[in-house]
Amino acid sequence: MKNFKKLVIGGLVGISLLATACSSGPSDEQLNTLRETRQAAEAAEQQVKELEKEKRSLQAELETKQQELSRAKAEKARVEKAVSDSGDQMEGGME
Repeated sequence: MKNFKKLVIGGLVGISLLATACSSGPSDEQLNTLRETRQAAEAAEQQVKELEKEKRSLQAELETKQQELSRAKAEKARVEKAVSDSGDQMEGGME
């Protein structure tokens, strides 16, 4: 993200330097290119924000699922132990 911003800003600075160095002012084409570049940069930044928000949401969901899995494994172990203990008692009583 930081590299992208630096690249866009560098591009904008480069375009503006070229425009001022080569003529008395930027041409309409250069101004349009600059506007389009700014719009593209803003759209990309917005998309990054949305994706970061989605990432945070998915990380929270993953944490919840991992906690559920941990509880389910503990419950499974408890049930298996209870079944095992129950089976041991039944075998001892049949002899």
